[in-house]
Amino acid sequence: MRNVFMDESGSLGFTPGGTDYFVLGFISPESGTALNKCIKNFNAHLITNGWNPNVEIKASNIWNSPKNPKIPNAYKYKNDPANPLGFVLEAIAKIDCYVEYVVIKLDTVKIKTAPSAILYNYFALQLLKGPLCYFPAIELFVDRRNREYHNLLKFDGYLEVKAGIERAEKNMPPLNCTIHHLHHGSANECKPEEKHRVEFGIRGIEAADFACWAIKSKFEDGNDRWYKLIEKRVKWKQHLYF
Repeated sequence: MRNVFMDESGSLGFTPGGTDYFVLGFISPESGTALNKCIKNFNAHLITNGWNPNVEIKASNIWNSPKNPKIPNAYKYKNDPANPLGFVLEAIAKIDCYVEYVVIKLDTVKIKTAPSAILYNYFALQLLKGPLCYFPAIELFVDRRNREYHNLLKFDGYLEVKAGIERAEKNMPPLNCTIHHLHHGSANECKPEEKHRVEFGIRGIEAADFACWAIKSKFEDGNDRWYKLIEKRVKWKQHLYF
């Protein structure tokens, strides 16, 4: 079973103050245990050094910690967010894994009136088509979304139908894919016997969040400093509506 952890960076809302680019990306390690240990140790380091454990550890929160009143002044990196971000990106890059991403230039997307969830599902398919049509079995962990206010196929069904058709056209066996929708607090909501696996998924999604943030910084801010730290792990990329 191949582990794939997917997250996003940016906004699909097409509203004033939104982002110019939207990034969907995943990280797939050869050893899920190694990636899990990396993120677990990183989180423990931040909390030991004053991070508020009630605040989700993700790239944007770390980067914006100097202005966040929920992050105490006693936090070691309160005024030096680049330090932990550089550290964790370098740590992820040392793991035997690969990253794939799709980046969308939003001002050239023509169907801006479509529900964002439909656009999200379409872009996710472009990203996930490779692993879904290559690996015999996949365990996909994605950040939980509650914005599918439409009557078309929801995320899971959309991926399963589209990838199933592609696999059939290539004379491949039926899709074997388990999809988990998790968020920062999922480990506090699950059954005790599920907690270990849920925490495993949350940490993998966190790693994907760091990668997506680094990629978006390259396009949104014109700053490839963070992207260069993980560039050697990027296996495939697609730029849409450029």
